Amino acid sequence: MLKHICKYCLPALLLPGWLFAQTEDPARYFDAPNLGRQFGSLGIVPFFIDGQDKFWFVASDSSERNYYFIDPATKTKRNMSDLPVIAEKLALLRKEVIDTAAVRISGPGIGNDKGIMVTYSGDRYLYAFSSGELEPVVAGAPKYNDWRNGLSPDRKWQLFARSHNLFLRRCADSSEFQLSHDASLYYSFGINDDDTSSVRDAPSEAVWIKGTPRFYVLRKDRRRVGTMSVVHTLFNPRPRLETYKYELPGDKEVTQYELFIGDTSSKSLVRIHTEKWKDQEITVLHAGRKIFFLRKKRTCDEMELCSVDPATAEVKNLIHETSRPFINEDLFKASILQDGNRILWWSDRTGWGHYYLYDGTGKLKGAVTSGEWTAGRIVKIDTTAEKLFFYGYGRQPGINPYYAFVYSVQFSGKKLTLLTPENATHHVFMAPGGTCFVDTYSRIDMPPRTIVRRADGREVMEAWKPDMSRLYAYGWKAPEMFRVKAADGVTDIYGLMWKPFDFDSTRKYPVISQVYPGPQTETVWSEFTVLDRYNNTSLAQCGFVVVCMGHRGGSPYRSKAYYTYGYGNLRDYALEDDQAGLRQLAARYAFMDTTRIGVFGHSGGGMMAVAALCKYPDFYKVAVASSGNHDNRIYNRTWGETYQGIDTAFRFNVQLNQDLAAGLRGHLLLVTGEVDANVHPGNTYRLVNALIHEGKEFDMLVLPGQSHTYEGDFKSYFQQRLRNYFKEHL
Repeated sequence: MLKHICKYCLPALLLPGWLFAQTEDPARYFDAPNLGRQFGSLGIVPFFIDGQDKFWFVASDSSERNYYFIDPATKTKRNMSDLPVIAEKLALLRKEVIDTAAVRISGPGIGNDKGIMVTYSGDRYLYAFSSGELEPVVAGAPKYNDWRNGLSPDRKWQLFARSHNLFLRRCADSSEFQLSHDASLYYSFGINDDDTSSVRDAPSEAVWIKGTPRFYVLRKDRRRVGTMSVVHTLFNPRPRLETYKYELPGDKEVTQYELFIGDTSSKSLVRIHTEKWKDQEITVLHAGRKIFFLRKKRTCDEMELCSVDPATAEVKNLIHETSRPFINEDLFKASILQDGNRILWWSDRTGWGHYYLYDGTGKLKGAVTSGEWTAGRIVKIDTTAEKLFFYGYGRQPGINPYYAFVYSVQFSGKKLTLLTPENATHHVFMAPGGTCFVDTYSRIDMPPRTIVRRADGREVMEAWKPDMSRLYAYGWKAPEMFRVKAADGVTDIYGLMWKPFDFDSTRKYPVISQVYPGPQTETVWSEFTVLDRYNNTSLAQCGFVVVCMGHRGGSPYRSKAYYTYGYGNLRDYALEDDQAGLRQLAARYAFMDTTRIGVFGHSGGGMMAVAALCKYPDFYKVAVASSGNHDNRIYNRTWGETYQGIDTAFRFNVQLNQDLAAGLRGHLLLVTGEVDANVHPGNTYRLVNALIHEGKEFDMLVLPGQSHTYEGDFKSYFQQRLRNYFKEHL
């Protein structure tokens, strides 16, 4: 007996503890919570001081919070949390020996960007960012800010809502003027249109127009919008029903919009004639000499920029944009410059997303950017220098088109300049003064580095670089990037691959495809990523090769043709490219076993996983689908009507996963959160109903009290069930 015990115990005794744990249960060892303890801050968020280029940030390579100060002008970096330094300064002030263990540090509070607070023996000190000196905080009369909502810029008037109607109050004598009389629940001027109080004063949706006695307010009418309900079964003492407004594709009754302009001089509220298209949406962009608003057609393929003269209520149409099959709302941006004298407008009218300059009357002045690449979100607009700073994608030859680079260009379209040249994806914060910006750049295979750059892109200094040594010593390895062709044999598709960390290229491994169809994003991370959203690192340690890849129709950051590929085929458009990519990878890598392919996804990925398993049962053998929108008739209206489309009568037709139930042959685990108010559990239950009627066997997990995102023990339990399901059946 002792001989047998020693046979199994001796390896454990000879191996280091971490290596034994890694070998014994690698999936748990490399689970996200454990990995998260092996590194600190990967990036920073700078807080600029007094509108200058100096800033402070919080970062750490441990569990401690450290506060840092950066002055780019002098290339100064100061760790404001250095206890020995603080103790030395305290000793000089207090003339005593300081116990560093008793020193307490807290960050800058609201309205304080002068420094961090240091507390010792009941006394408080300001550790000033700029001077680096400790200053005693002298107790005085507390200062109270005026936190009243709805105050006019001159603080003479206040706008508020009561019983959903809009009121105006004169601050000098508190006299009140009721401006509306027709408001009600879900037809409100208040910020909470479901507030049932009839006496409480509430903040309103009204916005003051600076420098004038006027204001505007956009009111939504949701009175006829339908509802959905979920049941909180864990609520005590009785389960609770939660009912909420929720618009579905093809609904006859949807939110209506009304724009008003008010005036304190006349105590009036005038409705503006904005109507053009039935069920249009209205968004206000700017209010000054004129009010500028967008109105968008319900079919999501046309919109207009309009202006309103507050004095006369006259509406003018300035820019009309048609983009079929749908407008790229993820990247579209209209910026009103110099109080309406010029307009910066994003459009993919050429097949690629770019910026155009218009004058205040809507006359096109010219293209600011152009070419077969995508101009993305704006970083800064410098109207004085007539320069635009923005993210760009796909312009640098031979580089992953999903990497975000930062460029500057003149409004004239001249002097297009790359400011972030490193072959990586970049995320920046521009300083208020515009003379520098903070740039964090990384790749999947390159840890992040944060630097300060001048506005022309020249590096000034390093602000932060995380210490990844503990993570690598723990045994973690980054996923591998790959590129394949889409099913058309032409389009490049990018993806990531996770392998077991004891990978043996001579073995055959089951393959799991983690999927998400988009179209607003692809779950193929470009930046350095340790804790991916789907915990693929841990899953791979169960003896799988896990891959995720993009596909035509999956991202707004490439060409318009790529982005809109899936229009009208919301359920199935991503499946061909996933199969094509997997086949190419298997031909490239002999260790991938194409007789054992699994698929899983969440939300839209859950819908895609079921469709893959049921449509192609000879290819995909096992699927886990969590919180899938299997029946897009009961999912978000904007999503369905934009990406699937509706006809001019607003009729909605879409393919459903329950129509594929008869094709199920493999193993399927369906998961839903009980109180998911985003993708209603009815999506899963309708699929279950179809599977039952077809006599199909499947597995199901309902997570009580969970919404669209699973939390805490429920998240851990779900991921354990997912791993075990693939281990058992693949």
